Amino acid sequence: MIAKSRARSQQGQGSGGTRIVTYALIGLIAILVGYYVVLPAFTPRSPVTTTTTTGPGSSAIASLNPGTDISGASVTVTGQGFTARSNVTITFDGTAVAVTNSSSQAARCRTSGSGALAACTFWVPLNSASGSHDVAITAGTTTAKATFKIPEYLPPVSTLLVTLTSVSLGIITQVVTKRMVDLNAERKMRAEVNAFNKEKREATLAKDKARLDKLKKRELQVQQEQFKIQRARLKVTAITFVPLLGVYYLMATLMGGYGVIVAYTPIPIPYFSGLTQNPSVFQVSLFWWYFLSSFSFSTMLSRLFHTTP
Repeated sequence: MIAKSRARSQQGQGSGGTRIVTYALIGLIAILVGYYVVLPAFTPRSPVTTTTTTGPGSSAIASLNPGTDISGASVTVTGQGFTARSNVTITFDGTAVAVTNSSSQAARCRTSGSGALAACTFWVPLNSASGSHDVAITAGTTTAKATFKIPEYLPPVSTLLVTLTSVSLGIITQVVTKRMVDLNAERKMRAEVNAFNKEKREATLAKDKARLDKLKKRELQVQQEQFKIQRARLKVTAITFVPLLGVYYLMATLMGGYGVIVAYTPIPIPYFSGLTQNPSVFQVSLFWWYFLSSFSFSTMLSRLFHTTP
């Protein structure tokens, strides 16, 4: 009896240590994903600031946000040091573009009494070529100039590249899963755990104390089986996480940033798509298109590779 008690105690301690390591690893991965993947996608894209000015005694500073995106994107201009209470005009490669006050939706934008410029937006002209483009912001006698960049890869090429990347990463994950996880044993354990949980629910509803006491003795074993399932899947995540994160970074660098537009959709997708100059077309950023592609193909790939739990 004493030997059995010690064995159970050691088994419980081992299970507790495994739980701590498992939860710690899950927490670390969640923090890394949140900080390096999710947060950059929700953080406003880095603006381009210029101090190149003209005009007597001027010290105008203007910023474009974003400073990199595709043609047809909406750009917000802010700044200071311009001529006070003056209408703002903006040219893109020397051609005037329509300027709107995004706060009041007015069809023009003016500087404040202190010469500050806020919430002025313009659309990047459609069919603008990839590369650098000159943007000039003028108010009264002062002008500031900035450079707006259009990435090399534009829709539908960028759409296809992101989709193929997400599918390729999904295939790699499925291959690693098949090699690292004993899927037959996992399915068997999962079936046993589900059967135990069902039996426990039935006993609870029937208020069968004797049966519940019997099930309670098996509970530790069932919990250990659950952690075996979780641990096997977690190994796959631990192995594939860093390479997948690296590919995501490279893809963002290639495309022009986490928030750059890479796809269009004819229907609005709440929280995922944004407006374009065409009221019947909506745009989707890199982060959200990558998420949609991964989500759409994950079930298909898991069934194809027979890795569904």
